[in-house]
Amino acid sequence: MALASGFALTGYHGGAANLLASSIAVNVVLAPLTAAVASRRGRSGLLWGAIGLGLGMWALAVALIFLSPRPRFTASPPGGFPPASDAA
Repeated sequence: MALASGFALTGYHGGAANLLASSIAVNVVLAPLTAAVASRRGRSGLLWGAIGLGLGMWALAVALIFLSPRPRFTASPPGGFPPASDAA
């Protein structure tokens, strides 16, 4: 879990319990942010929240960099108005 949160890359030399607690705290904080970013890009917020809980900043980085926005489909025509009828 420490590697997933990036503490190993920063050269953190604390005890194992502190490392684990810090990693869990970072992942818990980043999971909702990852879910929100993924949801705004048209992906499953629940799925990406779970991925964020396990992978922390790495999941957030993937969501920010690699998830392209999906187009949202609307029920109305592009103009926002229904087509005019010629009955008048």
